[in-house]
Amino acid sequence: MILWIASQARSGNTFFRIVMHHLYGVHTSAVFNAGEVLITAGAQELVGHEQLPPSLRAAMAQGKPSEIRAALDELEAREDLFIFKTHALGDELFGTNYRAILIVRDGRDALASYANYLVDIRFDSAALKQRLRSIGRGRLPWLYLAKTMLVAGMKLAGLRRQMVSWRIDGLLRDRAARWTEMNRSWLEREQRPVVVYFNDLICDPIASVTGAMEKSGIGLVPKASTSIPSFQELKERYPSFFRKGTSGDWKNHLSPRQEELFMSHNRRMMCALNFS
Repeated sequence: MILWIASQARSGNTFFRIVMHHLYGVHTSAVFNAGEVLITAGAQELVGHEQLPPSLRAAMAQGKPSEIRAALDELEAREDLFIFKTHALGDELFGTNYRAILIVRDGRDALASYANYLVDIRFDSAALKQRLRSIGRGRLPWLYLAKTMLVAGMKLAGLRRQMVSWRIDGLLRDRAARWTEMNRSWLEREQRPVVVYFNDLICDPIASVTGAMEKSGIGLVPKASTSIPSFQELKERYPSFFRKGTSGDWKNHLSPRQEELFMSHNRRMMCALNFS
């Protein structure tokens, strides 16, 4: 059996899976336009991350859509539960129509959070060590170090806000309507997903996750007693990844021009999901 945990990037997907892992002891994999960045910080067990099933890895290595669909259908037919994080559109998953949980966040906050993430996460100490280990010898490590030093220098010079703004401009230029496309592609699927709002997830993570799992019909039972890390605890441990966990922070990053450009492409879906 397959369960997708789908969302636009920076909408709470990782936090949802951390809570789910602590409550139910289940593990998840990242696939199709999604990765597991916290692996670079040695936080696999925190998230409950595991490698993709061998059959799916082999099919993806071949790159044939028919083979990938066959591997997914084989996993769906099994009694085992396979939970996959994805940022892919609902109609990009080879015609499958399995159970899904869709996490939605105000698109302006997701945009601002992703821009901040791009400025910070690739250059934190854990990511730097992992990147250098993977690159190995040659001139690429030096290029990466030079880029890291340049970014650090710009931050020290007080240009971080400008760097975030440049990132927002780039994201809007390349995919201004991606937020709408992502949510619509899942909401219009024949088997509608269970929708979880980011605000609810942050305010009451246990109720949000257990409620979503009950609605999904998976039949998992949470542990009798367990503790989950709060968002604040996660922020203290991994500040480059868990940034604020609040709504409305987009006002500190998006200019009126940037907000209007975003809304011109996404206003209808923002209203449909009850975001003002």
